[in-house]
Amino acid sequence: MATPLFGPTDRNPDYARNEHQYVRISGAQTVVVVANGGGMVHGVTVGVAGTLLKLYDVATGGTTDDTTEIATLVLTTIDAGAFVQLDVAFSKGLTAIVTGAADLTVYFRGVLIKSGRFYGTQLDGNDARGAAGTSTDKAMAS
Repeated sequence: MATPLFGPTDRNPDYARNEHQYVRISGAQTVVVVANGGGMVHGVTVGVAGTLLKLYDVATGGTTDDTTEIATLVLTTIDAGAFVQLDVAFSKGLTAIVTGAADLTVYFRGVLIKSGRFYGTQLDGNDARGAAGTSTDKAMAS
């Protein structure tokens, strides 16, 4: 089982150019993509077809079952190199379970906390300048 590769790691995605966050998953494993919070799964690129990819709307430590499942891809029916557009929302967190010897990339938008940096949208209303409603924010709004 290879360690999932998250990206981009050096900057925020350029959503204006339709760029997304991604996680590359190799081999059969369970990956917590977004620990807590909402977002959208844009799609999946299949490099090597495995057996199944199941996506769940669940926070870390939650139950992955039929009530939290938001998408299932039967990878044996998808050609290698194909992109499958999903555009499914999640609100609690995102967990991916892959079975079989798959190599795939999941594209998403959401809060990803890795190495102490925030990627994507922060849910608390704060931004890189600090707390919302500071004097700097008020001056910029006028």
